[in-house]
Amino acid sequence: MGRPSGDELLCPEIFGPFEAVPTQLRTAIADRLEQVTAARHGLLHACGAFNALYFDYSPRLRRYTVEPDPVAFITAPIGGPLPVLPVGAHVRLTRGTRELWGEVAAVIGAREDIDQDGWTAGALSGAPTADGLDPQRVIVDTEVFGPLNTAELVERGRWLRPGGGWQDGHLTGPVPSAVRGVSARDQTGLFAAHLAGLGRPLLDLGPLPGWLLEENGEITEPAIVRAVRAAVSCLGQIMASASGLRTWGLYGRSSTESSAFGDSGPAQEVLSAVGRPAPGGRARYTALWPLLSTLTRDTERPDRLSGVAAAALVVDANLAVADAVTNRATPPAIDVRIDDRWQQGGIWRAQPLPVPGLLAGLDPLSPAGVGYTESQAPPAELSEMTAGGVPIASRTADSDGSADNPGHVGVVHMDDELLVLTVALSKSALDTGRLELGRPVLALLPQGELILHLHHDGVVLPNQLAQQQVRRAGATVGRVTWPQGLPPGTRLTIAAARAGRRLTATTVRLSPPMEIQGFGTVRWEYDPPVLLRDTGFTAPPPASICGASQFPLPRTSWRPAVAALEHLIVEALKRDGDAGPADSRRLDGVRLTAALFGAEARSPALLWTVIHTCEDMSVLGLLTQRPSLRNGPDLFTWWPPTPGALRARTASDGGLPEDPPGQPLSRRWIRPLRRRLPEGQQPSPESRRDYARWRIEVEGGGADTELPPGMTFVHGHLKGSGPGKPWHRHVARREEG
Repeated sequence: MGRPSGDELLCPEIFGPFEAVPTQLRTAIADRLEQVTAARHGLLHACGAFNALYFDYSPRLRRYTVEPDPVAFITAPIGGPLPVLPVGAHVRLTRGTRELWGEVAAVIGAREDIDQDGWTAGALSGAPTADGLDPQRVIVDTEVFGPLNTAELVERGRWLRPGGGWQDGHLTGPVPSAVRGVSARDQTGLFAAHLAGLGRPLLDLGPLPGWLLEENGEITEPAIVRAVRAAVSCLGQIMASASGLRTWGLYGRSSTESSAFGDSGPAQEVLSAVGRPAPGGRARYTALWPLLSTLTRDTERPDRLSGVAAAALVVDANLAVADAVTNRATPPAIDVRIDDRWQQGGIWRAQPLPVPGLLAGLDPLSPAGVGYTESQAPPAELSEMTAGGVPIASRTADSDGSADNPGHVGVVHMDDELLVLTVALSKSALDTGRLELGRPVLALLPQGELILHLHHDGVVLPNQLAQQQVRRAGATVGRVTWPQGLPPGTRLTIAAARAGRRLTATTVRLSPPMEIQGFGTVRWEYDPPVLLRDTGFTAPPPASICGASQFPLPRTSWRPAVAALEHLIVEALKRDGDAGPADSRRLDGVRLTAALFGAEARSPALLWTVIHTCEDMSVLGLLTQRPSLRNGPDLFTWWPPTPGALRARTASDGGLPEDPPGQPLSRRWIRPLRRRLPEGQQPSPESRRDYARWRIEVEGGGADTELPPGMTFVHGHLKGSGPGKPWHRHVARREEG
C-alpha cells in the first residue's frame, strides 16, 4: 500500500464553485474525465469522477494506481441484505471466504408493480422514499482495480449463475431508506457522508484533510461533507461542459456511443413505447429498465443489460427520449416528459395535448412526480389534472359561492418536493379575502388548514397580516386578510413544500412605479389582463411593466437552483436572519429552509434546493457566502442597499471592490452588450429580437430597439461559461436594486 498524491489535476479549485475553476484547468480536467469514461465502459458518475482524480485512476492501465486498505471498503455479502451503497463507494463483494473488490458505478430505484413493457402505475412515479427499506438496484464495476485474474473470473462466474445471488451483475434488494437524514435519492450526499464517516481512511490517502486543516485549523465531519459535495457538483458541471461527453443528471456518457444508440432501432422502439398515452386519453407512465429488459432479451446483445453496460444503456435511452422531446421529434399532439429520474432507470409520462395548466410552461426534463400526485388526489381534483377532465382554466361555481377561476395561476417550478407559482389577485379575491389557486394546485398540498406567510415588498406587515391561518374553500384558500392598497392584478410569488402546510408568499415591487392613466400609480408587479378586466380599462398598459421572467442557471447536482425563490429568500433573511454589520441579515441553509417552509419541513431535497439557489445568488452578488466560524453550514448574508452596508460588505470581502448600489452583480458577470461584427456580416433575427426585448425591459416601452448597423447583441453570462441566455437576470437585478 502507498499514499497517492492524487491526479496531477487534483486541485483545491474543484472543491469550490464551477465558475472559480480557471478555463484552462477546466478543459484539462474535462479531457481527463473523457479518457476515464472511455476506459470505464463508457459511463462515469460524478462521484466516480471524484474518485478518479482523488485516487489517481489511470485510463491507460484501466485501474487505480494504488490499492487502498480494503478495511475501509463497504462489505456487501452476495445474496444477503444490502447495506447503503452510494455511487462511488468502494465495496468488497463477499460470499463465504471469497471476495471481489469493486466500485459502485450506478444506483437506481427498483420498486416493482411494473409490467414487462414498462407500463407502471402512476402512484409509483415520484413516490416518496418508503419507510424502513427501499428496493434498489446497485451496479458494481469489479474492474476498477485492474483486470480480474483467472480465479476471480471463475468466482464471479459462479455468482452470476442462477441462484448465485448476483442477478445480471447487479445487487438488487431492499436498502435502508436514508442515512442521517440524507435521502436515498441523494447519491452525492450518501457518498460524502460515507467518506466523512466509515470511509474516512480512504479520504486520508489524498490531500483533502490537509487542505481543510490548513484552511480551518481542524478537520470536522461537516467540513468534509461540504467539500466532497462541492467537488462532485463542480465535476458534474465540468463533465456537462466536455465536448466528448453527454450527461444525464450526474451520469456522464461517451458522446459517440450515446449518439450511436440514438440512431439505432432499439432507440426508436423506446420512443414508440414512451410516447404512447394510455387508452381513453389518460396519461401513461413508462419505466425504462423493464422496457429495455424486454427489448434486449431477444436481441443479439442480451448482455447489454448486465453489469455497467446496463447503466450505460439506461443513460442512452434517457438521452434519446430527452433529445426527441427537446427537438420536438415525439409523436405530434402528444406531450412527453420525464416524471421520475430515480425509479427503474427513469419513468416518462405521455398524454394527449393540451396538458393541464399545472404543467403548462414547465420544463419537460424536470421531474415533477405528477403520477404520485394524481394517485393521491380526490376524484374531483384528479379529473381536472388529467387531459380527459375539465380544463384548468374553466370556471365552475363552488357551494360557498366562490369561483374556480385559476387562469391567472402560473406554475413556475414543480418537482416532487417543491412548488413555486405566481398568482394574480383579482378584485373579488381582494374584496372577499380569498387566494384563488385552483383544485389542481391545492391537490398537491396536504389536506386541512394552511398557514399563509405573507411578505409585502417594502412594507413591514404586522404579525396578524404576516402570518395567517387560512382554510381551504373549494378551489380557493379563504379567510385571508390582504394589506390595504393592493391594486387588482397584483402578482404574488408563492412557494410551498409539497409535504408542508405553509404557503410563503411575497409581492415584488416595480422599479420605478408606473403611472396608469385613470388609475394612478402602480407600485407592484401585476398581471395586465386581470387589471383590465377588474377596472374596465380598454387600453392595455405598457408591456414593460410586466416583471421579467427568470430562469435558473444550469446545475447538475441532485437538486437544481430555483431562481423564483430568490425574492422569497431575501425576504426570509430580512425577517428572520441574525443581525450583522450595517443592518445585514444572515442565516445558514438549514435555518433558512425552516424560515421558508416551516421547522417541520426537514426534507434534504428542500435544503439543497435552497442552498444551491443561495449559492447562485452569491455568484450573482445578491448575497455573500461565508463558511461558518464553528464549522457548521455556510452562512448566507443579505446586505441592504446603503453606503454603510456597501463599506461593510467590501471590508468583509477583504477590500475587493463591489458593484455600485443598484447593480449588485458579481464581478464574474458579463453584462449584456453590443459587439461589432466583422465586415459584411449581419446580426441574426434572434439577436435582433433579444436586443429589442432587453432594451424594452431595461428602459421601458419607449426605448430604441434597433441594433446599430454592423453590431450584434451578446447575452449576459458568467465569465468562462460562454454566451448563454440568463440575460433576464440583469433586468431582475435592476428591479430589485
